Amino acid sequence: MSDGAAFRKAVIVVLTRNEVVSLRETVLGIENACCPADVARILLFMAPDATEACRSEAARLAAGSEPIPILAVREKGGALGKELQQLLRRQADASHVIIWTADQDAPPEAVAPLLKKAKENPAAVVKFARFLPGGSPPISKGAFINQRDKAFALLVCGLYGSEQTDPNCGPLSFPLRDYVRLNLREAFLGTFFESVLCFERLGTPFIEIPLQQQKRTEGKANLSVFGKLRFFVPVVRLRLLPKHKILREGADEQT
Repeated sequence: MSDGAAFRKAVIVVLTRNEVVSLRETVLGIENACCPADVARILLFMAPDATEACRSEAARLAAGSEPIPILAVREKGGALGKELQQLLRRQADASHVIIWTADQDAPPEAVAPLLKKAKENPAAVVKFARFLPGGSPPISKGAFINQRDKAFALLVCGLYGSEQTDPNCGPLSFPLRDYVRLNLREAFLGTFFESVLCFERLGTPFIEIPLQQQKRTEGKANLSVFGKLRFFVPVVRLRLLPKHKILREGADEQT
């Protein structure tokens, strides 16, 4: 799918909703871990119901950003993937996108190996995996939840014939040009899992990096149990969808 364009710079999108201290530590950690020459900007993408404290902290970070520019943007609601695509189409100085979260389940310094692999493999999706040797889910979630997540990963990989070990793990990097061409339909955080499945169907190469996932230190999880059940919808839909419908109409003609 990708035209093999070389890595130029990455836009790092940090998703946040109710984090304050964790948001600040995440942004500062990313800034310390990255070479400014590799990062066009950090986008703080706030949920529609982001708390006032979260919005204020995002504004403070954006006002004092250096040497990596920081932009705070609030989602309008309901179509996270499409809104993000529209925003990223305007990032002409970047070739790649890194999706991150402010809940610190992945330590911010882990952005460095993700960025390194993206530079070395610009046509690939680079992502973390909890179930690789050297990785692990947090003990705090409990054995049942961890086994449930692993069983879901095995189900997805089996249906798609994938060599991934953890398709639903959070932070990941992908080519910007390819991402904005996807015909995304899922709302909320399920859109990033949807994008992974789209890339899988389109034959995009994947590279996984072991992740020792950490316990959330602040705020509540953004997904309810019901919300997680919705992840089955794109699994079935995208498995049955013809490949040509995975891209937006007219996407093949775009540069």
